[in-house]
Amino acid sequence: MLRGWRRRRSRGQSLVEFALVLPVVLLLTLVALDFGRVYLGWINLQNMTRAAANFAANNSTAWSTTSTANTATIARYKNQILNDAAASNCQLDPATPASPEFSDANGDDLLTGIGDNAKVALTCKFHVITPVISAIVGGSVNVSSSAVFPVKTGMSGIVSSGPTCILPTPAISANPTSGPLPPLSVTFADASGGVGTAWSWNFGDINSTAANPNTSTAQNPGSHTYIAAGTYTVTLSVSNACGTVTTNPGVTISVGESETLCTVPLLDGLQRSAAQAVWGLPKPPGAGFTTIVQPINGNWTIVTQSIVAGSRVNCGSTITVTNH
Repeated sequence: MLRGWRRRRSRGQSLVEFALVLPVVLLLTLVALDFGRVYLGWINLQNMTRAAANFAANNSTAWSTTSTANTATIARYKNQILNDAAASNCQLDPATPASPEFSDANGDDLLTGIGDNAKVALTCKFHVITPVISAIVGGSVNVSSSAVFPVKTGMSGIVSSGPTCILPTPAISANPTSGPLPPLSVTFADASGGVGTAWSWNFGDINSTAANPNTSTAQNPGSHTYIAAGTYTVTLSVSNACGTVTTNPGVTISVGESETLCTVPLLDGLQRSAAQAVWGLPKPPGAGFTTIVQPINGNWTIVTQSIVAGSRVNCGSTITVTNH
């Protein structure tokens, strides 16, 4: 009987001890889980900052102070960080990633030049699930990480001079550059190469409308239609971090110039000797043609002519008349 009583007493003591120790074991387990989550988050955060700094170093000119054409690259930088944070259960603080910082490592005052550094610093909030720890740290733990990579591409994000600065050399592609009568549609494109970041076109057309504007900021604006006869000078200004250069001279577009086409007069019924004065220069009294009516001899009445009267043809065209 004494042995059975002692056995039951030992079991009861073990249950009491287990009940006392269990909360401590559970607490220690939760603490280990929390710190493990935070440590894993810190490892992931380090990888995020390194990837972001490397991206910034490879695309440094996107943050140039004079650039207006790299918003897509900046958006890719931010989306990369946000996607990595979502996959790591990392609540960024602040929620919108800040732009990278560029430092003048080589002393040439070109903060995004080759040899400079791109630095990215990120902070994440990790929520704590252990009551005791949350009571101490306030429910979340801030973990920070930073990474620095050397800039690999780019010229300048601050100044417009220096040994690595290359100014644009603007050139215009225009097709066609002339036409007999308006309206004339001309297709324009930038032929200056790949060093520009911003473009400013002026088509020299005072007759432009809102639907057919006189200016454009596109690299390749496409077609512009000239609705009135005249001579137009088209200019293109190309900019980058080094400065702005304008075509000098520009491209000349000729539309329906008055001396290009002449109106064919009616020669039927005239004497051959009088036809040249009606056909040729000066204009007036002649039609303005620079050629001689064929044949050149005889004084007979003209019955037919080789070019229909009233039509507009090149002023250098030759006409033949007959008396039959």
